[in-house]
Amino acid sequence: MSFKVKPMYACFLSIFTAGFGFGIVLPVSTVVLENMRVSTPMIGLTATAMFIGIAIGAPLVGRSIELLGLRRTLTVGVLLAGICMGSLGLWVNLPAWLFVRFILGIAFASIFTSAETIVNRICTDQNRGKILGLYAFSFSLALMIGPVGLWLLKLGVWTPFLVAGAICVAAAAVVFASVPHLEEESQGLPFDRHLARRIWVSLVAMLMAGFMEGALIALIPLYTLREGFTTEQTSILLFSFMLGHGGMPPVIGTLGDRIGLRRVLGLTYILGMISLTAVLLLPTTMLLTGILILCGASVGALYPLSVGLLGIELTSAELPRGNALTTFCYGLGSTIGPFVPALIIHVTVPGSLFAVTAGLYALVFVSILFSRKKSIVNNKTRSTASSGIRQTT
Repeated sequence: MSFKVKPMYACFLSIFTAGFGFGIVLPVSTVVLENMRVSTPMIGLTATAMFIGIAIGAPLVGRSIELLGLRRTLTVGVLLAGICMGSLGLWVNLPAWLFVRFILGIAFASIFTSAETIVNRICTDQNRGKILGLYAFSFSLALMIGPVGLWLLKLGVWTPFLVAGAICVAAAAVVFASVPHLEEESQGLPFDRHLARRIWVSLVAMLMAGFMEGALIALIPLYTLREGFTTEQTSILLFSFMLGHGGMPPVIGTLGDRIGLRRVLGLTYILGMISLTAVLLLPTTMLLTGILILCGASVGALYPLSVGLLGIELTSAELPRGNALTTFCYGLGSTIGPFVPALIIHVTVPGSLFAVTAGLYALVFVSILFSRKKSIVNNKTRSTASSGIRQTT
């Protein structure tokens, strides 16, 4: 029996398993630790350990790709994720979970960096946005399916973790059979200042993706409950956000193929500014449902657009380092995303969540716009100077 599929589908499968792991581990772990009467700060710390692992693991993965190749690095990442998730079910105590979730973060960093490098190499400039939109959709769909693990808890604490682990192990076999082995040329250290300056727009977009996901997914329920919405209304509103987050990136990516990914990224920032501000101005349940779909779309599009811009800016050999940098930024943003807005809400009002996130969108958009105008002016200045030299000659 052959497990081989097209390499792109293998990448989609690997990111689906990562999303399913996120969806299982985050809510199920919270419920288990709450039942164990673990303090809220410690519950938050166990969640943060995974994102710290993603950030720290990113440069290690970039080097691993150069030494082992993409196929082995991706396979090991998916397999390691499966082992970690299985360990969470068999080894239920707080110190162990802190360590295992940190290692799980490194495994996720391996999946993100390797899969995105492969997909970017397969894509062309004509379909990059669409393919990466579907890639992001695979992750978001699995993220939404993941909370089914809460139902599996009725069968035992170990059940949801072992189910997720078994899925990852099966996916690792498919990945190893499907992705061709290619030797990578050594490109030096994964963190390169010159490279980072070239792709800073992608890095900022990925930092924003991690921050916005961490802040809004974690704190939208806090905002709605404190504003007087019922638990049922809160679940509908959060689902609306997740629907936009997962369902819209393929559409936005296809638009990027037609008018340019960088231009669509600017429109995404504008959409985020408008929709997040509208939450503050139109706080009614029915209107918020549609608005939060747009908010989710603006957040969900950042990840594939960031990865897509890497494929345009970098050579094939530079992609592993570029993806390692963006994965680091995603992990960093996801680590600080839930805490900074929560602290601001604690000292102000719940609505400050949307004021802060809308302000960040505006700040980044203006920065990119200003840098682009400055680049145009510098190019014109150099062109004029070159023309003057030719005339003098």
